[in-house]
Amino acid sequence: MFEGKQYEVDVLIYATGFEVQRTGTYNQIKGANGLDINDKYREGVRTLLGIQSQGYPNLFVMGGLQASFQFNFTDIAEAQGEYIAGCIDYVRRHGYQSLDVTPQAEEWWVREVIEHRGKTSFNQECTPGYYNFEGEFQRRQDGNYNGGFFQYCNHLNEVRARMDAHFAFTNKPLTSE
Repeated sequence: MFEGKQYEVDVLIYATGFEVQRTGTYNQIKGANGLDINDKYREGVRTLLGIQSQGYPNLFVMGGLQASFQFNFTDIAEAQGEYIAGCIDYVRRHGYQSLDVTPQAEEWWVREVIEHRGKTSFNQECTPGYYNFEGEFQRRQDGNYNGGFFQYCNHLNEVRARMDAHFAFTNKPLTSE
C-alpha cells in the first residue's frame, strides 16, 4: 500500500536512502593539519589511486572514489590489498613511521582520473541516484578511474616500484591530536 492505494508487485526493492558516492560519505577523518577529509574534497576529490590522500598519512581507503571500478569487487580489493601491503612493507623495511602522498603524486592521479573519466553525459541524464550524486553536478574528478582494470593495476605497481617519487616519509610517530 502506498498513499492509500494498493499495488500488486512481484518484487519490492527497499532502499534505505544511503548515498554511497557522495562526498561526505566518510566518517570524520582529520588529516595531519586537522582538516576534515570531507572539507578537503568539497572542491573535488583528490587522491592517489583512490586509496590515499595527501595530508592523511598512513590512511588507506579501499574501493574509494578515483579507484578503478570493477563489478567483481574481489579483484579490486585484492589488487588494492597487495598495494597497501607493499606500502606498509616499504615503510617498515626502511625504518619509517609514516608515509604521505606528495602533492605532485596526488595531482598526477587527479589528471589521470579526469583523462580517463569518459566523455558521455549519461550521469546527468539518468534518474537521480548514487551514480550521479542524486542528480547533482559532478566534477570530472569525482568518479572512478575508467582506464581499465589492467592499466589501474599497472599504475599500482608503478607507484610501488617508485615509492620515493610519490611519498614523503617520516621517522617520528604520528600523534592523535
